[in-house]
Amino acid sequence: MKNLNYVSGSVANPKSLGPQVIAHVCNDLGIWCGRNAREIARGWPEAERAYNLWYRNRFRNDFGLGSVQYVKVYTPKNRIIRIANMVGERGTKHKGGFRPIRYDILERCLTHVARKAKRFGASVHLPRIGVNGSDENWPTLLAIVKEAIGKLGVPVFIYQAPADTRDQLFAGVIASTRRRFEISGCYFKHPSQN
Repeated sequence: MKNLNYVSGSVANPKSLGPQVIAHVCNDLGIWCGRNAREIARGWPEAERAYNLWYRNRFRNDFGLGSVQYVKVYTPKNRIIRIANMVGERGTKHKGGFRPIRYDILERCLTHVARKAKRFGASVHLPRIGVNGSDENWPTLLAIVKEAIGKLGVPVFIYQAPADTRDQLFAGVIASTRRRFEISGCYFKHPSQN
């Protein structure tokens, strides 16, 4: 796919000119969570408010797996960006062996985003989906991105946190896990600390 670009940094700071659609995966529980969602909310709190309102009124609107909500936001220089809240996760945790991200649903969401972006003449900006502490299959997810968006020729930018940020996040997870084990009377030592 010739329009696929990898970028180091945050999806909340898109790196292209022209109209932009920032797409990220949300769950169907109305819980705004995940590092990328928090970064988006930090820059544009109205995206989180719109998602929460959409969920609260779910019995009167189209909220549910496979739905996409577009929230128009503005940069400090009054450029318009559209945030695409894609409901592509069933819940927030892995239960019974099922992964939260539903690949078939995600493909439907991304196809919708690609069509909208094509209509707006916009590029699509995505975080590297499924790498925030989960074991989602990135090659499968990338194939879905290429199939859903690439076939329309829409430019795609995929954002990956720099290695030092990932290491800090991982260190935080290790520290909180160690605290939980120490409180319960157990001692946890990560293999990298040997």
